[in-house]
This record gives sequence, structure tokens and C-alpha cells, in this order.
Amino acid sequence: MKVVVDDLFTETKKTLKQYRAKCKDLNKQESELKAELVALQSEHMANLMSQETATISERIYLNFQAKEIVTKAEVISSMLEEVAEKRTALKLQTVNLLQESLGKDNRVKSKYNANEIVDDYLYRMFMELTEIGQQMQSQYRAIAPDILEIYEDPKVAESFTDAQLRFSSDEYRLSYWQANKTVVHREHIRLAGGGHMPSEIRPPAKEVK
Repeated sequence: MKVVVDDLFTETKKTLKQYRAKCKDLNKQESELKAELVALQSEHMANLMSQETATISERIYLNFQAKEIVTKAEVISSMLEEVAEKRTALKLQTVNLLQESLGKDNRVKSKYNANEIVDDYLYRMFMELTEIGQQMQSQYRAIAPDILEIYEDPKVAESFTDAQLRFSSDEYRLSYWQANKTVVHREHIRLAGGGHMPSEIRPPAKEVK
């Protein structure tokens, strides 16, 4: 059965969408200002190169032009700082909205509880084990009197060893062996809860047909 988790961030996504919409104008301003700044830098470099071969009168004009370029660059840098400040203010304003949205969305996450899942499967597992065990014991009790009548006869007991005549209810319990005493480890649950299958947990071997 494939598990599909409900969207954990429905309200949060709405808040982020509003934030991105407000950022759109700031992004446009920032992009245009940076493009202007790059163009001014190229213009300034060309101006400096021109001054190297210019006459005195041309250099006077080029110096005036260079100062104008620097002034424009300073204005643009200042405007970029303003955009950055507006972006920061928007982020600060959005934090409270995000906290509120995440709080609402947290109700969805709280529907998924590892303890409830583990308890449910453990209960069903032990119900199945108990049912099998009860049926095994019931079948044992139904046939035991006839077998024990034969096995417990003194003459039979003299002719066979105790091992050969062993027939008890303990032999008709489900066999189980595991190196560790616990079936479910907390660390395994923690890993699975974080989306990682524990390396020790492997799918059951397929039956050879």
C-alpha cells in the first residue's frame, strides 16, 4: 500500500506566494538598476581609455563626463541599497505571517503519529500471532489425550527414551528467534520517521517456487 502524505504546507505556500508577488517589483527594480550600473562601468572604462590619447581640451570634457558617470553610479548604488532595505523590511514583515501559517499547517502534520502507527501494527501483529498460537494449542489439546495414552503406558515408556516420547504443548508454539530482545527499535522508528529506511530492515525473502 502506497502512503500519500497530505500537503503539510498549504497555508504556508499561500504566504510565500504573496511574498514572491511583492518581491516581483523589487526584483525588477534591482535588475534594471544593476544593468544600468554595468553599462556605466563600461562607459567609465571607455572614458578612461579615451583620456590616454585625448588632447587637453578633450580631456577636460572627458573628466567632466567621468565625474557625471561616477555621480550616476553613486545614485544607482544608493537606490540599490534602498531596494535591499525594502526587501529586508518585506522579509521581516513576512516572518510573522509565516509563523502563523506554519502554526495552522502544523495541524496537518500532527495527524501523522509514529506511536499510533507502531501500536496499531504491533496490535495487529500480536493478534495474528495469538490467533495462530490458539489454533495450534487447540489442535494439540484435541489430539494429545490419544497420543499421551500411548506414550504414557509404562510398557511403552520402558521401550523408548524420553526424547522419543516427548509430546508437550511447548512444542506447538510459534518458533521465533532474534538476536535482540525487542522487535521494534526506537532508533529504527526515528530513522523511518525522517524518511530513511533502516539498513537492518530488509524485505522478506521471496519464496522459491
